[in-house]
Amino acid sequence: MRFIILIGYIVKYLLVGLGIAALFIVFMPGRFSISPPVQQTSSVEGQPTQNTTPFMGYAEMLDKARPAVVSIQARSKLFPLTDPECQNSLRAVPTGTNACAFLNNGSGVFIDQQGHIVTNAHVLDKAESIIVEMMNGHKLAAEMIGLDKDSDLALLKVDYQPQHILPLSSEDHSRVGDIVFAIGTPYMAFEQTVTQGIISAKFFSRVSHYIQTDAALRSGNSGGALVNSQGELVGITALSSRDESGEKTYQNFAIVAADVQHVVNELLENGEVQRGWLGLNGDMTINFRSIVQEMSLSPQQQQQLASQIEQLPFGQGIVITAINGNGPADKAGLQPLDIITRVNSQSINTTADLMAAIWNAPPTTKVDIEYYRDGQKEQTEVVLGYRN
Repeated sequence: MRFIILIGYIVKYLLVGLGIAALFIVFMPGRFSISPPVQQTSSVEGQPTQNTTPFMGYAEMLDKARPAVVSIQARSKLFPLTDPECQNSLRAVPTGTNACAFLNNGSGVFIDQQGHIVTNAHVLDKAESIIVEMMNGHKLAAEMIGLDKDSDLALLKVDYQPQHILPLSSEDHSRVGDIVFAIGTPYMAFEQTVTQGIISAKFFSRVSHYIQTDAALRSGNSGGALVNSQGELVGITALSSRDESGEKTYQNFAIVAADVQHVVNELLENGEVQRGWLGLNGDMTINFRSIVQEMSLSPQQQQQLASQIEQLPFGQGIVITAINGNGPADKAGLQPLDIITRVNSQSINTTADLMAAIWNAPPTTKVDIEYYRDGQKEQTEVVLGYRN
């Protein structure tokens, strides 16, 4: 009898529990969903995410790029020990001679299958003989095709058709933040190395656009390759800045590949790079105090210049402080204290902007210059001269 009563209590409370559970399911269905897990999809709607291969680094890309980079050993002629040259940066005194010689070490890049190699001009300083060593140890004698000291670039050629090249591009698509790799031979007799970094900054200086990178460079890297993560040549490594002890490297730079292409074309066609000359001298700047001191302006001239500068958008324009007599700018009618604001529709905010606007324009090229004089906007056409 007690057993039957116990079973009755169990059934009673079981039914109550099921009733409460049913109420939860009715009023809170999301908490008790028993649907199968939703399959993750990719960005393309309806397609499941595929298992991707783990990233294994850049070794495969570098295996293709590295053989295009060579080591360069340049040796000068012999100088008598009494020659003043032997007193500076002496590198070697060949045994059995009463003379000195200079040995330079650097890197270079095969840019085509005709055997042309790009390197830095300073690597070939005083060079009489040039030996190129490939990654596999094969050595070749190289001849000089041309050299451009302004851009610190040189073009060599060897009697060899390389299987691996890093072609130059006529356009620059590199961006600050891109991953880059510097390939070269850092020191004489050392093997080729690869360092990684990013593009830290981009800027124009003198006659070339530069890439600043934190990829480590050493002296033997001069003339080597700077490639992106796809193995494309974005620059030719050129120089680095160090502290006075020479132990710490602070900044590393490469010449943009598109600018290198321009120099190579000029060297192949003319044996030299011909650059147009505008004929402006002095410190062209919008800094009012600097201009007043440089030109010793009278109070009236200072007032007129200050009034003109105030009429321009902040930072726009450069003030001409000196003109080369009978030069292109002088012949076109430009005068000191004119404020140049545009060259060929390109806005001019700094002297570097002006240089960048004409850096690859050959002599006899006509350029349109917009400037302000006495508060009035003027325009003139300048025929570029030959730069010495």
